[in-house]
Amino acid sequence: MKRIVAFLLAASILVACLPAIAATSYSDLISSVLDSLEENNKKLSGAPQQTANGSYRAVEMLSLMAYRLDSAGVYSDVIDSAIDTLNANNKGLDGAPQQTANGLYRCVELLAVIGLELDSSGKYREFIMQVLEDMDTNNKSASSAVQQEVNGAYRMVDMLTIIAYEKGVSSEMISTVIDSWKSGDKSASGAPQQLVNGLYRCVELIYLIGNKSDTWGIWSSYFSSVYDNWVDVNKSCKGAPQQAANGMYRIVEMLAGWAQTL
Repeated sequence: MKRIVAFLLAASILVACLPAIAATSYSDLISSVLDSLEENNKKLSGAPQQTANGSYRAVEMLSLMAYRLDSAGVYSDVIDSAIDTLNANNKGLDGAPQQTANGLYRCVELLAVIGLELDSSGKYREFIMQVLEDMDTNNKSASSAVQQEVNGAYRMVDMLTIIAYEKGVSSEMISTVIDSWKSGDKSASGAPQQLVNGLYRCVELIYLIGNKSDTWGIWSSYFSSVYDNWVDVNKSCKGAPQQAANGMYRIVEMLAGWAQTL
């Protein structure tokens, strides 16, 4: 975490010249992540593994988006570091909850990169760095992988909220999601329900950001379809683990739509 923060601090004031992902292959890369989500899902034996699968695919999608926005190569080291950390940590993890926490933490780091890339005026930089510090602080007090998952999901909500403001999403819409998040946290009976609360709010925020980014409305039907599927699947979920998997998969799909608008 400290390494990521250090990279971000340096990258926000330095400019390097490295090539961006070729535009001609960008859509194919997005499709590849969605294909991996589906293929891996066929091999999984339960909801916790599905959530882990979704979190890793979200990292892949966010890395594509971060590279896409990094036309000058300013944040290439930060993005590379997030991917390297994901893979290095994965080798020593024991179980799906630890994998999900690993994935969500990397998602927060990559969202921080995206937030900084979108913040041309530097208005939101302090808030972005604070979210990373909060994740690090909360991680030190987390006593289990499930609590780490919640920390990651909640910090994703924080980062997405910042990005929503950056993109010009209406304050009223953002406040509605945040109010729901706070209400859901109060009513949650434990970390599993808190995880669902965080992931579901991420779905809503990415939906808002994606639609705002879709200037010509090309992807509006796609976003609505993913949203409707999220609502429908939730009705058949039996418990928080299945809800968490539903939320994580819809996050990846929402990110795919947002990625196409970049």
